[in-house]
Amino acid sequence: MHVAMKIVRSIIDHLPRFSTVLVACDSSTDPRYLIETLEERGLSILGPAYTKDHALTLAAHSRADLALVQVQPGEDDDGQALAGQLQQTWGIPALLIQATA
Repeated sequence: MHVAMKIVRSIIDHLPRFSTVLVACDSSTDPRYLIETLEERGLSILGPAYTKDHALTLAAHSRADLALVQVQPGEDDDGQALAGQLQQTWGIPALLIQATA
């Protein structure tokens, strides 16, 4: 298993069941494995949001306990901006995770 996914699993293992996680990624990323992992642990999913605007709209209309923002290697500026905006506007802690092939 990829080291980043082990860290994500460790974090989500500490979330209470029925917590809500916002999943955001770009259109070139397939979030199915991540979503399946979250659902197996009894977590509710918002998304996936494939654009920053979609992620912000979901955050505005639903309460997320955590946001997982998948970014492509070397292209994390948008992800960092989204994570910061989720934290500042709605108090949603966000983790940037690197998308893998």
